[in-house]
Amino acid sequence: MNSLPVNKQLHISPQRIIIFIFITVVLAIMCGSVLALPPHSSGDRAGQFNQGIPVYWPYHVLFISIGFILVFTGFIIARFHKTGHWYKTHWILEATGGACILAGIFVGVYMVALSGIPPLRNIHEILGMIVGILIVIAILLGYFIKRANESKNVIRMSHRWVGRIILALLVINTILGFFYLLMVLRL
Repeated sequence: MNSLPVNKQLHISPQRIIIFIFITVVLAIMCGSVLALPPHSSGDRAGQFNQGIPVYWPYHVLFISIGFILVFTGFIIARFHKTGHWYKTHWILEATGGACILAGIFVGVYMVALSGIPPLRNIHEILGMIVGILIVIAILLGYFIKRANESKNVIRMSHRWVGRIILALLVINTILGFFYLLMVLRL
């Protein structure tokens, strides 16, 4: 295992800064489009509901499902299939899966905003936000495992446990999402 010398400073390449700026701009555009929606009036809830959830929930489900499959596959590779290039495969699967899950969360936020339903009023939405935050934390922890000078084992264990918690919350939240969808579509 290659470890960094104790005196080596953390170096972030210009390419990574550009990628971070690009992702930030894309997220700002996505969030800005949701915030630019006009506020709903309580009298036209049915019309707005038909524009939101029935139209966009398949995309939400698709992104979350693909993300879960990729994240779970990355977990299996890191836990049970450590071959020559396991780390790179794990990193690619987890980053791509995390991006898909975050895209699914943004579709969900957009869908709820269009429908006129107040946001964060049920456990499915709250757990979804928690999963999104934990995915960002897990990716950052994974990034700093190789770059940490001290407390590398603490970061590694934190990364592992956050990943396990993410998988458990994804399963629980998927089940809650199906029940919530059935409840909402009956309106």
